Amino acid sequence: MNFYFLLEDEKSFLKVLPSWLEYMNFGYRRVADIQQVQENNYILQSGQGVTQLITKVLFDTIDTILLNPGKIDKLVIILDAEELELEARRQIVYRQINEHYEDGRINFDIVVLVCNHCFETWLLGCRGLYPTGVVDQASDFYAYYKYYNIEENDPEEMTPSEDSEDTIAKYHFHYLHELLRYKKIRYSKNRPQNVATEGYFKGIVERIDSTEHIKSFKTFYEFITSVKLQ
Repeated sequence: MNFYFLLEDEKSFLKVLPSWLEYMNFGYRRVADIQQVQENNYILQSGQGVTQLITKVLFDTIDTILLNPGKIDKLVIILDAEELELEARRQIVYRQINEHYEDGRINFDIVVLVCNHCFETWLLGCRGLYPTGVVDQASDFYAYYKYYNIEENDPEEMTPSEDSEDTIAKYHFHYLHELLRYKKIRYSKNRPQNVATEGYFKGIVERIDSTEHIKSFKTFYEFITSVKLQ
């Protein structure tokens, strides 16, 4: 079996996902393009943002798979819900596909997984990330710390504070950035290596094993577990 992963993310998740697949014992070997696909391979490609992903890049990817019959068994699309409801985002993708390929040419499986609300929302779910001691009120993180406890409450349920003009996704990014900076952990979309560690990933898995939080990550995790190479 062979997989084609198409991610909305252009930077952080694109760099982190190969490590996560390794920690989950996915078992398939990454190749650069569809011409190199043989058996038990996967391809990883950026959708260059949600607007491109659900139009040009999505159609280009499907066309490439159709022009190389027998190469790909599952196209896995992963994108952010951002301000939309999770299911609404999924249905937009399926509707785009169904309207563009009405002739039934698609002969491979298409799976749409949605981060609710963004990749950083999943990262906020890491068990033990929220400080247990007294947080310095002069720190840039203090306002976030005081507003929402991501250890006790589901990060997916966090909306921006009243004094913020951020979207939900941007607020989650800023929360994570300031939290990690407070803990002297460097994180940016271009340099996400500190959240790509096995320890950090296991902290997120521990969260879904012990709570009902970050259900969209659990859906992703259970899908990968269900298809990994035995």
